[in-house]
Amino acid sequence: MQVKSFHFAGKETKIPIGYDIMQDLGKMIAEHDPYRIVIVTDTNVKNLYGDSVKKKIESHGIECKLIDFHPGEFQKAREVKDRVLDEMLGFATADSGVVGLGGGIVLDVAGYAACEYFREKLKFFAVPTTLMAAHDAAIGAKNALNSRFAKHSYGVYYAPEFVFVDAKALQSLNQRETRNGLIESIKHAMAQDLGFLDYLLSLPDDLKLSKEQLLKVIERTIDLKLECMAGDEYEMFNPVLHLGHTLGHQIEFHSNFQLTHGEALSLGIRAEASLSNKLGMLSQDDVKRIYSVFERIGAPAKLPNPSSELFSSIIDSLKYDNKRTRRGTPFFLLKKLGAPPVLVNEDEIPREQILSCLNSIC
Repeated sequence: MQVKSFHFAGKETKIPIGYDIMQDLGKMIAEHDPYRIVIVTDTNVKNLYGDSVKKKIESHGIECKLIDFHPGEFQKAREVKDRVLDEMLGFATADSGVVGLGGGIVLDVAGYAACEYFREKLKFFAVPTTLMAAHDAAIGAKNALNSRFAKHSYGVYYAPEFVFVDAKALQSLNQRETRNGLIESIKHAMAQDLGFLDYLLSLPDDLKLSKEQLLKVIERTIDLKLECMAGDEYEMFNPVLHLGHTLGHQIEFHSNFQLTHGEALSLGIRAEASLSNKLGMLSQDDVKRIYSVFERIGAPAKLPNPSSELFSSIIDSLKYDNKRTRRGTPFFLLKKLGAPPVLVNEDEIPREQILSCLNSIC
């Protein structure tokens, strides 16, 4: 087991990473001395891991309550979070804890609920069960909910006591979910470590990773994210973290969440690479390489059901982006592969060029 860590508001969050380490979860939670534990998960993860995780925690004399909700991005909403809070009432005390067991949606809802319940008194433990969550949602203090207008309209900062990453649980993911998490790795590699990008492109075509391959991908991706968070614990200023997200979030939302976050992110990176090229920043050779990287792993190359109405909706919805300022929504555009992107404000970019870059993914 490797243990990494990050700091938020003076508090250290440990990140134990290993293979087949789930048997250690109950002991690690018990070391934090919670009176009771609420496990928040979705119905799919509950069926896979809910009972076994509950028993592992209960074996240390800690009473547990399981709360689950339907899977899917539409569940990352205030109504679901409020239902979780209502079900916690009467069971969770101020010296209890919340375990988020699942993907990014579950972790956001669970972390948000833990923060609000009794005014930030509960301990929060993150147990990601998807590769994307292990790379992204679990690492850091951000917890966000969607609105009917956009993705991540509301949010709080609430860091977990630890992030528990068992690679064995992630090895059983299907190809689409593995690809989803690898796209987050590719995002970091494109801007921080081209050697790691080459490694990612050497992985098996079917994306069935060995124990060693999976651990290397997880550990290096988390290391790269932690580099971005150094000196930027609120994840506000480091441009790598936002690469592809300006258009990617809108693409994901306007696909009615039929695209995964990683799939939408890959399309966002493609489109924003084209935009950077049109602005005279990124070379055509680098644009081609970016496209070839996503083709190599089987990421979608085109927007589903593209239309002029969809393009207009994507651009108009930029006004709901949570990074928007008086200068519009910022874009984080690569000038070259292997270097962090640069911030370009929306008011510096003609609308026609944004439309044109969306056309590049049709």
